[in-house]
Amino acid sequence: MFTHYTREIKAINGILSNCFAWIDNKRGELIKKFLPDHDFSEREPEQFGMISFTELYPHAANQVRNTFGNYGIIVTPEWAHRHGIQKVLYIPDKGPVFESFAFLFKFAYEDLKAKSLEREGEISEMSFTNRIRAAIAGGHLYSHLLKLYSFMEPINNAYQEEWRIVNPNPLYGFGKTKEDIIKNVSPPKGWAKFVHVLSIKAENVLGFVCPAKEKIVFQNELIEEYRKKEIYTF
Repeated sequence: MFTHYTREIKAINGILSNCFAWIDNKRGELIKKFLPDHDFSEREPEQFGMISFTELYPHAANQVRNTFGNYGIIVTPEWAHRHGIQKVLYIPDKGPVFESFAFLFKFAYEDLKAKSLEREGEISEMSFTNRIRAAIAGGHLYSHLLKLYSFMEPINNAYQEEWRIVNPNPLYGFGKTKEDIIKNVSPPKGWAKFVHVLSIKAENVLGFVCPAKEKIVFQNELIEEYRKKEIYTF
């Protein structure tokens, strides 16, 4: 079961009417632990937006709802896998797993840095945060590590049992805030008119989640074609 939670009923209808918005998931403390000597304050690696889901069933997702909101869309596994959903890798802050990743990132970083010094301009500046640019610069190991990084999360968030779909287009400019990004895909406009947006249809939805006391109100406020879908309560 893949459920995306949000804080408002109108946000559910916004997703159903328009599409999921690619929202930045900033977790800079993780890359800083891998590469403490590089300045990632301006932009984090692969910061092109993602959409998060939990595999937890509604009755077991109290802590997730406390973080993200009480209203959920449950999507079909077929839709999720078609769009490349992957289980998040939760990285401990010490021990052999962390040490191995830190070594790999450092090794790949130094290799890319040496190659980037041979080039000038945008490629060398962006190659440390963009896997496509890293590959162009010759840093193929670093490029693959950045792809992995887009599915990484610090261990303290392991309670979320997250799966995520990451934006396949390494493009900037959807908006600086979550509110701006949502406006740009409601309906899609600006960059979102020309690049991949993650739309969803009724056949891709298994059901919804809401508080038990709000079930009738929630159902009545849903877009009409979705009102017969299963609503799970807690």
